[in-house]
Amino acid sequence: MKKSTIITITLGLVFLGSVLTGSAQMRHTPPKTRFIAPMPAKRFVPKEESIIGTKPLPPLPTNKQLADDPILMMTRYDLQTNASDENRIYLFPDGTMGGTSMLSHIDTYVDRGTGYNYFNGGAWGAMPDARLETQKTGWPSYAPFGATGEIVVTHTSSSGLMIGKCPTKGTNNWTFSILPGPTGAVDISWPRVVTNGTNHNNIHILAETYTAYQGMTNQLLYFRSLDGGTTWGINNFIIPGIASTDYANINPDSYTWADPHGDTLAFVVGDSFMDEFLMKSLDNGTTWTKTVIYHSPYNLGGTSPHWFYCPDGTSAIALDTKGTAHVVFGLQYDSGVSSAYYWTINMEGIAYWNENMPQLNPNLIPDTLIKHHQYVAWVKDTAVFSLPMTEIAYWYSSLTSNPQLVIDKDNKIFLSWAGATSLLDPSFFDFRHIYGRDGVISGDTVLWHNDTLIDITSDWIQYNFADCVYPSASPTTDDNVYILFQKDDYAGSYMKGNGATGFQGQTTPSDNSMTVIKWPKDLWVGAGEKHQKPTFSVGQNFPNPVSGETKINVYIQNPGDLSLTITNVTGQIIFSKVKTNVVPGVTQFVLDGSQFNAGVYFYTLKQGNKEITKKMIVQ
Repeated sequence: MKKSTIITITLGLVFLGSVLTGSAQMRHTPPKTRFIAPMPAKRFVPKEESIIGTKPLPPLPTNKQLADDPILMMTRYDLQTNASDENRIYLFPDGTMGGTSMLSHIDTYVDRGTGYNYFNGGAWGAMPDARLETQKTGWPSYAPFGATGEIVVTHTSSSGLMIGKCPTKGTNNWTFSILPGPTGAVDISWPRVVTNGTNHNNIHILAETYTAYQGMTNQLLYFRSLDGGTTWGINNFIIPGIASTDYANINPDSYTWADPHGDTLAFVVGDSFMDEFLMKSLDNGTTWTKTVIYHSPYNLGGTSPHWFYCPDGTSAIALDTKGTAHVVFGLQYDSGVSSAYYWTINMEGIAYWNENMPQLNPNLIPDTLIKHHQYVAWVKDTAVFSLPMTEIAYWYSSLTSNPQLVIDKDNKIFLSWAGATSLLDPSFFDFRHIYGRDGVISGDTVLWHNDTLIDITSDWIQYNFADCVYPSASPTTDDNVYILFQKDDYAGSYMKGNGATGFQGQTTPSDNSMTVIKWPKDLWVGAGEKHQKPTFSVGQNFPNPVSGETKINVYIQNPGDLSLTITNVTGQIIFSKVKTNVVPGVTQFVLDGSQFNAGVYFYTLKQGNKEITKKMIVQ
């Protein structure tokens, strides 16, 4: 993509007729109304002592060649998702890769469909000049399929999901079929696909009805095939816990899969005016268990009389080597007055949760998240907070959004996201860049390597004058994490703001490059280096579940008193104990589980102003 000289750029006008033509059957949701909101009392920046395993970082090199970050394709359609990012890039065991995106080269978008490119182990192919499908489609989701193949699932204009299969990856020998929705709601949209089983022949799809179905405006459905898509044994299935009795609506793209771990499947759903919750299956999708991560009082509608912290609708999930689910999501500050959504410039951050943790406090106050090591990312470029509101390009999500989470075979964890910067485009709107942070999963605790967030797209030549958004990370890795993202010369999404009330940002279509960047795993840690010990760490009780005696190990760096409190699911304290004058090192609490009734409990260890809570199950 040629970058025009900033001084000579002139913004064009878009006539209403072009806007209407381009918007037909776009399958994107209208932007939530944006108002200038009062600022929170303070901006929350994690204190150094709240971060586990801190270490100074070297600066990123700035001598990249263009070939280091290859461009897979160009597109004029710049809305890659309405909320959470699809899985659109995959590193195969033989070192090859496939990458997809929303593709269109015409501003009316009649040619919109799946853009596809393949890395043969040495180089990416030529940029595609047309979509894979023969008809207009959207929202591709990509995964391995068969012994050596690949699969992509998209939605059509009205007839259901388009499933494309290529038995030998990279050969472009694609065949397509239609998977319709249920009677009365055949048109299903915004799909997500993952595969597992022998030769990846098990296909699992999440998609939503485009129209009302079973009492819900957009109903989330689950589809499963165990024979490579020949038959669909589970079809148009509403998973218990995601029905109209639970939620008024599941917003488009507010859900995303984890890469499967054997027969363990997991996905996360969340948005501003509904729960953030985990759905998990241990039997390959036959039965599901729901865990609410954050509970919203507005699941069935209603408006908020006050400002409140909540998820921003962009989430990510990954399973570790034990199959434990780890979840991250963007944070924002909202109000539901008059059924409108509000954003403030000062509210940002990425929240973290895993299955060994209790449900998050419903207030989602950053200070509380920081205390429990659950506030794991924030705006790095603090000059953003000095920008006038008129220079913030609206994305209708947090200033830190669209997170991606990757866990490798060594239980190293890699978090990336799109974050606001103070760099401005030719129209004086702020760019976003792709940031990252890594760590190691130790037991049920993540030891984050550092508290200095890295701008992965920091190269001056390539990205200083670019909007870098919609990261999609391959769930598989080698010595690198591979991230596919959209790069643009202008800030904000033209499609998202097309005709929207309160929009500010890009107002004319432009070329966008879908770029792959390598995030080296050894960027921060040299060979043989170890993560530093935390100053305060609490292990999972063992054994767990409990039927008799169970033990809890606690590591402290500083001497002092140490308290243990156990509560039931309603928050009632049922046990407490204090150890005084504890010396540095590991201290153990021994409990008799037979004293408790069967059920779920939470134990909290506290020393001074530091406390950590874990979940315990009594049989």
